[in-house]
Amino acid sequence: MQTNENYEELTTTAKSFLQVLTSNNLYYGLFLLVVMIVAVKAVDFIFIPIRKKRKDNILYNFLKGCLEALIVIFFGLKILSLSETLSKFASQILMSSSLIVVVLGFVFQEGLSNIVHGFILTLFKPFNIGDRVNITIDGQRITGYIQSINLRNTVILNVMNSSSVIVPNSRMDLCVIENNYFGMEKISSNFLDLSITYECDLQKAITTIEEVILAHPLVQKVRKEKNITGSINVLVRDLGDNGIILRTAVTTLTVEENFIACSDIRKALALRFKEDPDLEFVYPHVHIVK
Repeated sequence: MQTNENYEELTTTAKSFLQVLTSNNLYYGLFLLVVMIVAVKAVDFIFIPIRKKRKDNILYNFLKGCLEALIVIFFGLKILSLSETLSKFASQILMSSSLIVVVLGFVFQEGLSNIVHGFILTLFKPFNIGDRVNITIDGQRITGYIQSINLRNTVILNVMNSSSVIVPNSRMDLCVIENNYFGMEKISSNFLDLSITYECDLQKAITTIEEVILAHPLVQKVRKEKNITGSINVLVRDLGDNGIILRTAVTTLTVEENFIACSDIRKALALRFKEDPDLEFVYPHVHIVK
């Protein structure tokens, strides 16, 4: 019995609160503003597990932006409708369908274009979040990683200066995109060419190169993450005039890591070859025969 009385009292209090709230436009507007903020945060919270599982998929990022924009527009219109002046103005505009089309087309032309092109980008997926791309905008070449995409623009992390480049979706959709990761695993593999003399121990040189590459932490990192178990192949690319040219591939997760790994491997090999009399790189020198 006591529980029913408490429930009825709580219901009555809630109804009274809502009546007071809706009777005053200022309080009701503030209430709608709070609900809008909570709804946007709720959408962001809902998409957290999705982003963790599919953080590289631009579709989920774009849908999240669409939902948040629709929430803001819906509650924004509700708040604006609380003003009698704005409400009458909106009613007069809605009386003429042709006028509203002209007004919306003029005001939101660029914005609607970005939304349409953003939808096309998410539909055909020329890139995903985290992909390394090269694009040319107004003659300027931009190289970087895709950070995010929303209703209006695509954000690219520039590898040259670590700045965020914000490109309108309409421009992004129409430019030529060179994607380093399109249709393949997100790894970077580059050739490493080394020249050794004919006099040095060929098999020992190959074994040393394999050991140095496998010992590098960035190479170990990609082999562990991508479950790469094969051996490092060091091949004889050519028999040159001055020595034997060897070629191998260095694989890392990103292009930047590959550049660092190749540099470290060259330095490590230079030290190993210097300490071992059986190993020698090709270099210009003159033999004097008496």
